[in-house]
Amino acid sequence: MDNMRRDLRVALLLAVAAVAVEIALHARIGRPLWYDELWRPHFAGEPWPTFWSELRSANAPSSLGSIALTRVTGDVLGWHAWALRTVTAGVWLPVLAVATFLSARRFTGVLPAAGGAVAVALSGTVVDSGTQLKPYVLEAVVSLAIFALWTSPGAPLRKRTVAGALAAVSLPAVFLLVPLAVGDLVRDRRTSWRAAPALLLAAGHTLLFVSHQSSQRASHFWDDQFLAGRGVLGGLRFTADQVIAVLGGAPPGIDRYDPNLVHSLLEGHRLATIAVGTATAVAMLAGARTLRRRADGATLLWSLIGAELLQLAASGGRYWPFGACRPNLFLVPLLTIVAAVGAGELAAAARRHRVGGDGGGRGRRGHVISAASVLCLAGIAATPVCAAAGIGTLWRERHEVRPIEGMVDATLAVREQYRPGDAVIVGGRLARAGWLYGMELSADGPRRPGARVPRSATTFLTGIGRGGAERAVRTRQHPPQRVLLFVLAYDRRGTAAELATLRGGGWCNRGVRSFPLTGTLHELDRCPVTERRGPPSPSAGR
Repeated sequence: MDNMRRDLRVALLLAVAAVAVEIALHARIGRPLWYDELWRPHFAGEPWPTFWSELRSANAPSSLGSIALTRVTGDVLGWHAWALRTVTAGVWLPVLAVATFLSARRFTGVLPAAGGAVAVALSGTVVDSGTQLKPYVLEAVVSLAIFALWTSPGAPLRKRTVAGALAAVSLPAVFLLVPLAVGDLVRDRRTSWRAAPALLLAAGHTLLFVSHQSSQRASHFWDDQFLAGRGVLGGLRFTADQVIAVLGGAPPGIDRYDPNLVHSLLEGHRLATIAVGTATAVAMLAGARTLRRRADGATLLWSLIGAELLQLAASGGRYWPFGACRPNLFLVPLLTIVAAVGAGELAAAARRHRVGGDGGGRGRRGHVISAASVLCLAGIAATPVCAAAGIGTLWRERHEVRPIEGMVDATLAVREQYRPGDAVIVGGRLARAGWLYGMELSADGPRRPGARVPRSATTFLTGIGRGGAERAVRTRQHPPQRVLLFVLAYDRRGTAAELATLRGGGWCNRGVRSFPLTGTLHELDRCPVTERRGPPSPSAGR
């Protein structure tokens, strides 16, 4: 009873710490949505008649549950950045802290479990994701819930079915459920049928809902995390590099690459990364050795190995990235639990050999083992400290503008200037989803910004500088009186050529407004007759 009360107090303290971090970062949570968030509420809030067809072009696949949560939040609390981030992401950080600690306590002592929880839930990288409109922290919580349901005693069919239903909330949960079901089959074929409902639910969600959103397979964004196209030797090297990155992360498995995320204090320091990474890898090996002796521990190891193998196979078909990258955050708590168990075992080994050594060769061997264990523990102890240090970076950068953060402001500017009959043209390959969210859904900004511009009055161009804006204006059924041209910052190099083509068609630039790291809005009117220039004649320049 005393141990239970102590665990609950520690869990409560971890939850309070996570909430305190979110309060400290409230300015960041209240900032406008940036590019990697903007597209998510657009697809979640699309009107029902066009929802399914629009979802096919989603920037990345999402689970049915995360989309539903985003939509309900927007409809109930309003489509505000703070509401979407708090409900769909921020609320799960304290839950993750508590769930990681309690899950680790099944296998190890209070200190290793608490250190693992800090390394996960208070990691700068996780807090960064958990204060954005992204599903990664929720998916990590779901992974812990699935493992708990699968390994807890009593009513195995019902609990496995609930675990399968959670796949509708977590996109990558299927990677865990499959090896868990295979483990049931290996242990006892007679009772393995109890996993069938879970597999059917996960497979149905994946095949019917997730596969509908697989358009990003054609994108090159995740090429560095795909096994596809590397050949045999390249594939082996890729796999080895990613396994090292997973085992050597602080915490294990954490994202090591995304330049838009805050990373561990170690990243960028080669010797420190090698030292702590090596200690973490040793702890994971020690933890695996201990866990395999227990039924639930062996299940944890099997599910992790199976999930990694399935991800590797999926990366071969460009379906899912493999390695230490943000979509795989769902495995980080489970990987960290293995390291925490290993840390506990190393600490116990150091105590045993220090106390039990004698003056002979066995004593010298004990001192060596004790010293090695202490060195590893020193490296492991640095993991939660270095991981949590990223919070300081987040706090210092809490007011910084992020890419495409001004998209909602740009749509508000157009809403203020737009008059019926104007042509609105939005240029940029990455502009459409964010623009539509800002124009049609976002409730941020002034209370009365003007009418929303109908989608039918807007033309989207994937490329700028090819004359697409002038063609769009020229081919309109009713010639506009004005053109409002917005060019995304990533495509600004083609702006001069696009404006020159418009001027050749009789349109003059009358005003320009810039939105930092987002884009530029140009207002064009009909040029006076004396300023108009037609296209050069066929004989010009001969």
